[in-house]
Amino acid sequence: MSENPGDRLTTRRLRSPAGDLANTGARLVVIHGDSPGRCVELIDKPVTIGRVSGCDVQIDHSSVSRTHCTVWVQDGQFNIRDLGSTNKTVVNGHAVESSELKDGDTIAIGEIVLKFFRRESLEDRYHQVMVEMATVDTLTQLPNRRIWRSGLEGAVAKASEGAVLSLVFIDLDHFKRINDELGHLAGDDVLKAVAGVIRDSLAPGYLAGRLGGEEFAVVLPGVPLARAIDYAELLRQAIEDLQVDLPGGPRAITTSIGAVQWQPGFQAPADFMRAADAELFRAKSEGRNRVCAREIG
Repeated sequence: MSENPGDRLTTRRLRSPAGDLANTGARLVVIHGDSPGRCVELIDKPVTIGRVSGCDVQIDHSSVSRTHCTVWVQDGQFNIRDLGSTNKTVVNGHAVESSELKDGDTIAIGEIVLKFFRRESLEDRYHQVMVEMATVDTLTQLPNRRIWRSGLEGAVAKASEGAVLSLVFIDLDHFKRINDELGHLAGDDVLKAVAGVIRDSLAPGYLAGRLGGEEFAVVLPGVPLARAIDYAELLRQAIEDLQVDLPGGPRAITTSIGAVQWQPGFQAPADFMRAADAELFRAKSEGRNRVCAREIG
């Protein structure tokens, strides 16, 4: 099974019970290619990287071999070995069969480029901050539009091959009124509160993001439309039940939500997004605080 979009921003820990994080911890970070910013923590368990689902780290890209390379630690030293890959494993510009990894080394696996960092080195800490700034919406702590769109594109590629996929668009009702009456700081408090509800609603594999302003979206891999509508309705109700403490007292917040399932007639992620946005617009025009969905057909 391919990596699901919800894994794209997750730091994956690969550790045996005896692992000593302080002495052997390191990480690989994707700096170019599919899923930039994706982090994989390395501790004391050998990690196989490749295209197939049986690999510890799956990189679903045609330039990556089925089992491309492996990274392991021995006596506090990290090493990498090529596993007979087609495009070779390249460390700091040189193809290697086996090599020790040093802090800051660059590793090319096909067209994907990763950086190796010892945990808590100065460069590692700096890179963590840079990755967060590049991938996370600072106000809501959800993936930003660019990273969310990358996850959507990966999910759509699988849907084009037959996988089930749904999408919901979420927009706060009368948000401009809150900003105009109470100020933008109050508006920020509302956005943060709603983002917290969205985060709490996510099942494994779901990918939420802030698209901008008061609009959010959630990608639902493996979820047919009927379940997506149920999810959207529960989310709508949870947000309506939320009481945000604002100047002048607590205020209820409502949302309009559009839901759609990927259909053969769609050609690209933009078609999918337009369909969800059309249902969101319909929810607004029919009175707000409701879920509207496009029937399959």
